[in-house]
Amino acid sequence: VCAEQRTHVLHLQFNLVMFEHLVQKHREHCLFFSGSDFRLSYFCLRIEIPFVLQVCPMLDQGESNTYACCSLQQLSSLETSLTLSKAVLIRCPSCAENFAHLHCATTCSPNQTLTVNVTKVMNVTHLGRPRDAVVAYQAYISNTFAEGAFQSCKNVRIPATGGFAIATMCGRYGSKLCTAQRWYDFQGDTSNGLAPLDIDFRLLKENDTTGVPEGMVPYNGRALGCNENTTTGGMACSCQDCLDSCPRVPPPPPPPEHFRIQDLNGFLVISIILLCLLICAFVVYLVVSYCVKSSNRKDQNKTGRKGKIKDENSNEVGQPIINPSDVTCADRNSMAAQAFLSRQLQRWGTLMASYPLTVLLVAAIIVVAFSVGLKSIKLTTDPVELWSAPNSRARQEKDFHDKHFTPFFRTNQLILTAPGRKGHLYNSLLFGKQNFSGLISKNLILELLDLQKKIQDLNHTATLKDVCYAPLNPSNPSLTDCAVNSLPQYFQNSLDNINLKCHTRSLFCLFSSSPLSFKDITDLGMSCMADYGAPVFPFLAVGGYKDDEYTNAEAFIMTFSLNNYLRDNPKFKVALRWETEFLKIVQDYQRNPKANFTFAYMRSLEDEINRTTAEDIPIFMISYAVIFVYIAVALGEYSSCKRLLVDSKFLVGLGGILVVGCSVLASMGFYSWIGIPSSLVILQVVPFLVLAVGADNIFIFVLEYQRDARKLGETREEQIGRVLGQVAPSMLLCSLSESVCFFLGALSTMPAVKSFALYAALAVLMDFVLQMTAFVALLSLDARRQDNNRCELLCCVTVSTRRPNKPNEGFLLPFMRRYYAPVLLHSFTRIIVMLVFIFMLCASIFLMLNVKVGLDQELAMPKGSYMLDYFQYLYKYFEVGVPVYFVTKKGYNFHTVAGMDGVCSSVGCDQFSMTQKIRYATDYPER
Repeated sequence: VCAEQRTHVLHLQFNLVMFEHLVQKHREHCLFFSGSDFRLSYFCLRIEIPFVLQVCPMLDQGESNTYACCSLQQLSSLETSLTLSKAVLIRCPSCAENFAHLHCATTCSPNQTLTVNVTKVMNVTHLGRPRDAVVAYQAYISNTFAEGAFQSCKNVRIPATGGFAIATMCGRYGSKLCTAQRWYDFQGDTSNGLAPLDIDFRLLKENDTTGVPEGMVPYNGRALGCNENTTTGGMACSCQDCLDSCPRVPPPPPPPEHFRIQDLNGFLVISIILLCLLICAFVVYLVVSYCVKSSNRKDQNKTGRKGKIKDENSNEVGQPIINPSDVTCADRNSMAAQAFLSRQLQRWGTLMASYPLTVLLVAAIIVVAFSVGLKSIKLTTDPVELWSAPNSRARQEKDFHDKHFTPFFRTNQLILTAPGRKGHLYNSLLFGKQNFSGLISKNLILELLDLQKKIQDLNHTATLKDVCYAPLNPSNPSLTDCAVNSLPQYFQNSLDNINLKCHTRSLFCLFSSSPLSFKDITDLGMSCMADYGAPVFPFLAVGGYKDDEYTNAEAFIMTFSLNNYLRDNPKFKVALRWETEFLKIVQDYQRNPKANFTFAYMRSLEDEINRTTAEDIPIFMISYAVIFVYIAVALGEYSSCKRLLVDSKFLVGLGGILVVGCSVLASMGFYSWIGIPSSLVILQVVPFLVLAVGADNIFIFVLEYQRDARKLGETREEQIGRVLGQVAPSMLLCSLSESVCFFLGALSTMPAVKSFALYAALAVLMDFVLQMTAFVALLSLDARRQDNNRCELLCCVTVSTRRPNKPNEGFLLPFMRRYYAPVLLHSFTRIIVMLVFIFMLCASIFLMLNVKVGLDQELAMPKGSYMLDYFQYLYKYFEVGVPVYFVTKKGYNFHTVAGMDGVCSSVGCDQFSMTQKIRYATDYPER
């Protein structure tokens, strides 16, 4: 059938080629009819060959044999229409040519009588003359050609969306359910609002003539494979759009297997072997020791030597005979250093105890001078700045991206579930029987829309349009321009659209299968696009389904995308203000007993860490109070009830706590002076750490003083100095070793660890310095009060009962001497202790080798935080992963063909370009 045709271009998302056939009653035209019967004939026109080859190269039969059943005007219209259609498919030239092939065959082929059967015409007036217009026809196509053309196009992608181009050409079925028949049906279906006439594409298998009118033969042209070059010189499709074009890429090496020995955990086997070796070595040591002791005992019995004495624990020990030649140089140096430190610290302690008030005043001035720096303290709360090193690769790449492209969107997300609601089957006119979960219901969608509108209408310190991401109107957005992804967006957030007569579940089936449609195939003619003009893919709107069965979803997902800014940008604070109001709305909604959902906003992680720190302040106060009471009670001597207030140590305990607190404040103030930022981790951990170290030193010093007897002619200050000289060397070495360890920890590149180590190291040193000064002075004042029999809280009140001359050993010292030490040093107990220690050592080695490296965000959250529920919902229901960027930096040459081929992924690009390699990597998501 040679027909004069006029091609209408409907320039919408699909850019499909549709045709209107006009039948004229003139001798040179191809169609005419008499009465109700069509009588078909053809008169084919030879036209300009180059134009034919340009539009429909498949009609080329040589310079003298090329014919077409269309005029130049029709061919020009067809060229324009196909050019627009190729904009979607041009990434794969063979696909674009196969798409054009069919329409060229039904429009301009000289063999139309074998393929096209007109089924309906209508009378129209054109240029003042009545004409019959074809409004429907049948096209008989070989299934081989149709399947070949469909297979060449089904994997072609649209880079802007990341989806398949075929999804825009298959109506309600989308890319997953699309077939060749459904693809052609959509192109010829006027109910989609795109086709101007009905084309009934009949796909027939080879040698199948069922329903084919007599004399007609299904069109069976050759469809190019997507990995073939086109007849016009177009190159084969890229691997991104054609699996057959992908080269054989060797799979990446498998991840390293766990260390195993004969199907057993290798580390466990090694730990067990080590345990056995250590136990055997210990047993050998016991046997050898027993033999040596037995031999020595026999020798002593022979010589009659029974040189044994008893130690202070009443244990018999051999009397050591020390020969001066046995004393090594290291021993002499150690003893000399101990004696030197003891003498110097004794003098220092005597001096501090002699002028207590002056010492306390000077110490207070120094602490205040350091602490003033707290006015300029900078707290780091951003998790990125806390846990990633500034010179790390990940941090440098993020900073580079944020500087040149601005940070990624701020995501404010809600995940809502409705457990316990009964699902059911729904018989859809479009899709047949569908299984629906209890979540997909009209009343829940309306409730979700109500919450969404409340959030969108926030208008306090900042509105959504001030900070939202508006991809289609970024310069002057309105509320409807803001990117909000949710299920009500399928209805453009309109109550009227949701309340239409068409069933909500049926519309959800339609929208979720074809989110890119501008007009559905129902009589409603509704768009599937969101109100801001972009598609809402179903995996962004619902979650908890399997195998793309969106009707079985168990959760609604609502996401508000905001523009993000660097922290020094004023708009950053505007976004924070909006998120604060957002938090208030969702928290109020969460109090609804019918609500069952979790939520998170961009600053949730940071805010929860801050909230935890604020809530921990009472815990700090309680812990310090408990330690204060414990020190005060434990350090008291309590020789009699009358001397209870005299012998108590409440002020000493309070002073010890103040010394610890002042050391922490001084450390934080000093580093604030020099500009080293602090963090909330420091506020949480360092006070406890210094409290543990400080309380230990307080007990050592005070208890040693209480158990010491003042020598004849010795003053109180001299006694304090002498006691300090005995214990301070150990305290000094302990504090120095701890500080050195923390300073070494400051070599870490992780900012949180580095700042914590620096603050802790200085705090421990300051604690030791204040204990050697302020606490010694405080103990001197307390000893003076106690010697004068004055009450602690009522200094003017004295008691008549005098202090006993014998030092009070308390409860723990006698217990350790009489019970614990003898039991621990018993031969049988020592063997058991060593065996337990060996077992714990090997178990620790095994567990250490199985520690997983990483820092999950859940670990930073306190128990009871709503973020824990959010993370649980996120991993369970949300199907989208974290954003990944591949950025080329300055220096890459984009001006050369090789440079462009090295990064692109379309036709003609290097098969191992950057984007192609990314494509290959997607085949191995677990590696």
